[in-house]
Amino acid sequence: MIKYPKLIKTATEKLANVREDVKARDKELIDNPEFAITIGKATYTERVDGGTMMLEAISKCKTGETTAIGKFHGFELLVEKNFLGINYMVLRGKTEYKAELSTSPVGSMVKLENLFNGLHENIDFLEKKIEQYQNDLEASKAEYDKPFAYSKELEEKLARQCELNAQLDLENAKAVDADLSGPEEEREADDRMESAAIVAEDKGAYQADREGRTR
Repeated sequence: MIKYPKLIKTATEKLANVREDVKARDKELIDNPEFAITIGKATYTERVDGGTMMLEAISKCKTGETTAIGKFHGFELLVEKNFLGINYMVLRGKTEYKAELSTSPVGSMVKLENLFNGLHENIDFLEKKIEQYQNDLEASKAEYDKPFAYSKELEEKLARQCELNAQLDLENAKAVDADLSGPEEEREADDRMESAAIVAEDKGAYQADREGRTR
């Protein structure tokens, strides 16, 4: 339950950034509707040229890093290379948008334009995510507020455990009492032991006397 408020906050902040980026994109498409991509310091207006130079720039980037390589319609263009051999193009405005690169120049440009033109799709995605997180949060709260289903059974078992503990304590107390029975009972025990010793001694003397006579 603790994680949902944080998830809602993060998604809400990203949603606000996406809306800002969509506004910037719409304005850019009105002001500069023609294709143009900047790689390094050079700008290309042909998709084949732009795609070729982008793939060349990407080949020089380090694996395991995200590297800025140019601009596209006012958004920063980066490449992300991972150790699995999968490369991604990244558009960065107020937030980031990512798509897997194609191995062909034109294919990469088509994917880049689709990524740029589809920025608004992130609004719907994030709105649904926020709604899902809110529903999950409410469900978690409701579950947390429910009474414990086995509370009565637990109370009965705890009561039984207390009874058993009490009985065990009583038995332990008796054992301790026997060990610390006091001088009177201790004397009685000593008398019993002394009587037993006398009987044994008399029996031994009688047996010896009888054996002497038979000889």
